[in-house]
Amino acid sequence: MEEYRRRQGSGPELKRFLCVWLRVEQGLAATQIAGAVGWNANTVRIVQRDFIALGTESFDDRKRGGRAPRLMAFEEEAEFLKSFVEKAADASMLVANEVKMALEAKLGREVHKTSIYRMLKRHKWRKVMPRPKHPEQDKEAVEAFKKGATQKQSEKLGRKPKKERCH
Repeated sequence: MEEYRRRQGSGPELKRFLCVWLRVEQGLAATQIAGAVGWNANTVRIVQRDFIALGTESFDDRKRGGRAPRLMAFEEEAEFLKSFVEKAADASMLVANEVKMALEAKLGREVHKTSIYRMLKRHKWRKVMPRPKHPEQDKEAVEAFKKGATQKQSEKLGRKPKKERCH
């Protein structure tokens, strides 16, 4: 512990060291140490317990966060989704349930549908749906509207058709 004190840690690492050193060398209580380092007394006790279990390794900065446990690595997911790229590229419908069933077959266990949607989002896949159509819609009327809508609007506003305009 003496050599660790000479090493001069920084930030939380130093505070963890002080939690133990002040207890061992100075005989201070956890509440007094907590006031000195600016932590809660329970946190001080946890640091002291970790020191007893791990030694000076408990002082090192801990890595926190990151991705939660996963079904596959990101690269494996990308490889798995490659088989669905062709189907999605030719404008046919790719249903998430098909991806789910294929993934379950690959992993040999059940997977929740939310996992599939998260995986698709991670790989920048997005939901694209065709425009809604009324079942009794007249296709000829729609096409006539598409062709003539801009021309009719121009006539209502009193504009000349585009072909006759001078620039």
